[in-house]
Amino acid sequence: MKPDEFMNQKYGLSENPFLDRIAREIWLETWVDRKEELGKWKKIILDSALVEKNYIVFIIGDYGRGKTLSLLKVTDEAKQYNTILPVYLNFKEEQRTKNPGLDFMFRIFRGIDFRELGRKGTNRELKNALDSISDDLDEVRNVLAKTYLGNGEEKKLALYFLRGEIKPTRADLRKLGVIRKIEDVDIAKEYLAGLLGFIKGRGFSTLLLAIDEFEYLFSLVTKPQRSIYLALLRGLYDFPVGMNRNVGDIAKMTFFIAISEDGRRRLKDMEKEERSGGGPIQPLLRRVDAETSLKPFDKNETKELVVKRLRFNRIKGKYQNRPLIPFKEDFVKFIYEITRGEPADIITKCAHVLDAGLEKGVSLLDKNFAKKALRERGGNS
Repeated sequence: MKPDEFMNQKYGLSENPFLDRIAREIWLETWVDRKEELGKWKKIILDSALVEKNYIVFIIGDYGRGKTLSLLKVTDEAKQYNTILPVYLNFKEEQRTKNPGLDFMFRIFRGIDFRELGRKGTNRELKNALDSISDDLDEVRNVLAKTYLGNGEEKKLALYFLRGEIKPTRADLRKLGVIRKIEDVDIAKEYLAGLLGFIKGRGFSTLLLAIDEFEYLFSLVTKPQRSIYLALLRGLYDFPVGMNRNVGDIAKMTFFIAISEDGRRRLKDMEKEERSGGGPIQPLLRRVDAETSLKPFDKNETKELVVKRLRFNRIKGKYQNRPLIPFKEDFVKFIYEITRGEPADIITKCAHVLDAGLEKGVSLLDKNFAKKALRERGGNS
């Protein structure tokens, strides 16, 4: 679920790992337990730690149902396993791309915090992890070696190269100890294989990717190009099958992918269209290990979220033990009726009413005050 505006502005996920950690803690405070869905996710997470296979899980829900928060909850649950490396990725971006497959791979590389992956390792441990990369992937090993063991300039160059953020010159390639640029999907897959080998060498058996705004990629490409993303995702599920070289012992991958109800319907429509001529969608959907649909909250879940939202002190930027203003049961019933249990709407309307209550110094929130506050603030009633 999306936070309301002040949380979005002050605690939105960013490229700063420290701010990301704060944002995740703030967002996760609003988690209302979806027991059935969470149970399925926990089972997949456990299996991904124990079973030698890759996984794909779809988390389906319309805007405001809690897809982002669910992905953050998944990564939080995965942190309980010291053999799983969880990574949250937001695929939303305005820039169009000419090479969808390569763009997809670079988005994965950009989402991984390479510095954090090596921060707790000694030079000897990092060298051992680098040595675990297959000899067939020597260029990948060279770049990762520069990322972790090079001087300051080399580390930056290697990191920008891995993320596709520079167009390397011949001199840059020589510094990195490579001949080829990462300019097609096959080469990018070699780097993924090498990275998974390094991750395995660092003690992780699984890379868990929690992908938000996945279908937003479709808006960046033409309709015929959309199948490229789906074919690549299918290929990553089967990875490293299809690689024309030895990749050694590498970490597995588990994908938790957030997608809207409309996006899921579009996949179904595309599946129907390709039945006669073939395509990547049917094979991909057959590989999906689980799907969970996020529903609106019931009355009890709504009350739990109302309590959580009323505990948030935006001045201090943290949750208090009790609501900032107590409330009557008719307030919760009213919020449930006008929001129909939609999580994002509950958060927004509670924020409007709480702000009004704090401004006016009211001692108790009830239905009548909420109706008046929402009318005054344009939040309807």
